[in-house]
Amino acid sequence: MKIKERTESKELMIYRAVHFRKSLNREEEKHFFNIEKGFLGEQHFDEWLQPVLNDKILLPDMQFMKNSNFSQIDTILLTSQLNYIFEVKNYEGDFILEGDSLNRTDGIDVKNPLLQMKRNEPLVRNVLQNLGNNTPIVSIAVFVNPQFHLYNAPQNLPIIYPAQLPRFIEKINQKPSHLNKTQIDLAKKLVSRTLAENPYERLPLYKYEELKKGIVCPYCGWFYRSYSRMLKCESCNRKEDSLAAVLRSLEEFRLLFPERRLSLSQAFDWCGIIKDKKTVRKILNTEFNLTPIGRGSYYTKK
Repeated sequence: MKIKERTESKELMIYRAVHFRKSLNREEEKHFFNIEKGFLGEQHFDEWLQPVLNDKILLPDMQFMKNSNFSQIDTILLTSQLNYIFEVKNYEGDFILEGDSLNRTDGIDVKNPLLQMKRNEPLVRNVLQNLGNNTPIVSIAVFVNPQFHLYNAPQNLPIIYPAQLPRFIEKINQKPSHLNKTQIDLAKKLVSRTLAENPYERLPLYKYEELKKGIVCPYCGWFYRSYSRMLKCESCNRKEDSLAAVLRSLEEFRLLFPERRLSLSQAFDWCGIIKDKKTVRKILNTEFNLTPIGRGSYYTKK
C-alpha cells in the first residue's frame, strides 16, 4: 500500500519552468537533466514495486534531518520482516567501480549510491528506533536503466542490476508480510517526520524580466500562439482547456515568484496571449480571493 505519493520536487518544477522560458547555463542544464532523469528512474522503480504492495508499504522520497545531518532516501519499503532502503539510479552507459569511486568510462565522476546508502542507513535506523521499530534494515542500490553496465564490481555488493529486477521483485513478493495497524501507524509517523523540501536544493538563477511570457504546452513545452476556449499546440497538436491552462500558468508564476503579489496586471502580463484583461479578471475572481486595496489589489489562492 501507499501512504505517500511520489511527486516532483520544487527544485525540479522550478528548473523545468525556467528551462522553457530562458536558456540555462551549462551547469544548470546539466543539473536539470540529472534531477529529471533521476525522478523518471524513481518512477520506473515504483512501477516495478506495484506487485508487492498488497502486504507491504511504499514510502517514496523520504527526507530526514538529524543533528544537522541531512538524508534523502529515494524509496523505503516497509515489511513485517525487513525494512528496505533503496537508492535508485537511472545511470546510462558504461561505468567502472574503483574503490569508493564510481566513474563513467569517459572519466566523468558520478555519485556512488553505495556511499550514499552507507551514510543514510544509520540515520534511518535511528529514526525508526526512536519510533519503537527495530526491524532489520537492508540497503540496496538499484540501477533501473537497461543501458547501464558496471565493470569491476564484486559479486557481493548490495546492487540490483536492470536485468535482475524481475527476479528481485518476485523474490520480495514471495516473502510473507502481514501488515497491521502498528506498521501503518509507523509509516504515517515516518511521513510526518520527513522534510517537505530539500534544504540543499540548487535552484537556477532567473529574473522576471528575462523570462519569456506566455502559456506553455504541458506536453512538449511549446508556447501557445493564440487564446481561445481550447488551446491547440502548433508543435505537438495536442489540445488543452483554456481555463486549466491559465490556472496552471498562474501556479507556475506563484512557484517561481512566491514573493510577488498576483495582481490583475501581473496575471495578464504573465499569461501573454490573452488579449482582454476582462477574461483574466473573470478567471481570477472565480478561482482566487481578491484582497482589495486600490491599485495594489491582489489575489490569493482559495
